[in-house]
Amino acid sequence: MEEGKIISSKARSDKKKKRKKLELEMEVLTETAERMAPVVGYFPSGYDPVAEGGSPDVKVYRNKKKPSRFDLVVRPGGANVEFVGKNYAGEAAAPQLATYALGVLDKETQTLKIVPIASNKILRLEPRVINAIGAPTEINKENIDEGENDMLKNLIGLYGTKRAKKWAKWMSINKKVEDPSLLEHLESGIPEKESDAGASGDVKEAMIRNIPPYNSSAETPEDVYPLNSIITKVERNYLLDILEMLEIEPKDGHKEKFWAENHYPHFVINRLDKLREMKDEAEKIRYACILSYITHLVNFHHVTRADQKKVKTDYSEAMSKFKIPPIVYHKLLTTFLDPRTQMLSSERLDLLINHILVLTLFADDFLTCTADIEKDLMMPSKPLKGYFFYLGCKRVRGEDYKNTYMTLPVPPEFQELKQWRAPLQRRW
Repeated sequence: MEEGKIISSKARSDKKKKRKKLELEMEVLTETAERMAPVVGYFPSGYDPVAEGGSPDVKVYRNKKKPSRFDLVVRPGGANVEFVGKNYAGEAAAPQLATYALGVLDKETQTLKIVPIASNKILRLEPRVINAIGAPTEINKENIDEGENDMLKNLIGLYGTKRAKKWAKWMSINKKVEDPSLLEHLESGIPEKESDAGASGDVKEAMIRNIPPYNSSAETPEDVYPLNSIITKVERNYLLDILEMLEIEPKDGHKEKFWAENHYPHFVINRLDKLREMKDEAEKIRYACILSYITHLVNFHHVTRADQKKVKTDYSEAMSKFKIPPIVYHKLLTTFLDPRTQMLSSERLDLLINHILVLTLFADDFLTCTADIEKDLMMPSKPLKGYFFYLGCKRVRGEDYKNTYMTLPVPPEFQELKQWRAPLQRRW
């Protein structure tokens, strides 16, 4: 047995000695501006271009402004499907822990060429249906930029500071709100007659005046500030909390305490009787949505008061405390916070107050007393009425000539807003 082992080991060593040694000239090629390193693509769908026969059309699209980003497009002949691989999204965008190289051995010339393959050039080719016209794929620069943003967002989520994570969250929210497709999905519900040149001028003027969108040619007070431009149809599905609270409120005399403990403002609490007496279900839901949105705006105003004192606010914690729905919370952030400082500036504060006051007009059928909202906003009567005048309202006397009310005439009578500052307290 021992002799057989010796023979077999000698046979292996003889085989090894019979292998020819080649003296090669090794050349390592690097990527330059004129020469691109190889790109490797694989088909997870099971498509095999060799088995199908014929050579597919292979093209690489590179971004002009950012040459490191490109798309690999493989289009089989006569097929309505093409395969696309991106080096800035998917697997290629994930952290790569290994590097690769491609070696080409030419025995005749005895040369070995080694070409490095970057880790983000091994691409997963995903199938995509070609449009009906059959036009070749055009790479969208915005999609390439989205890939970089996704990579940056993932890195910030893993290793970023708390401030950087808040910044990334803010940018994602802002991007969603500015997306036209999402705005179409929200179905703002603005009437078609407001889409003319005059209405567009009103929108621009509203942005300049820092007030909600309005229609100067409206024939009724309800149409001056379209409610659907303030509360979208999608948001209304998340503003039924008051109707749910009505079912669980105590039946004894502690109703007001119950609502105050759940962070409902005085203005809303004093109008719950009107909501309870409504018989029309559709009108009741509409009125409940208005009161609920006023509640969220007032609570958001309370949260942002810390920003006015230069104290950084954790808005996510405030959202959970006041139970603001996520879709409403995101809209409040993007509408009323400065995108650069993420704080409430004086201009955005005016816009927030103007939104609240417009909704109070809707809640009181455009004849509202300012006493309740003065308590909620902790603002004296004189400067608050200045906001109403700025919105085009005017002051009228009640039937008893004791109380004054704010109403909205048609057309609105706009006045200039005078900035009010709290008087300095004297120290005795």
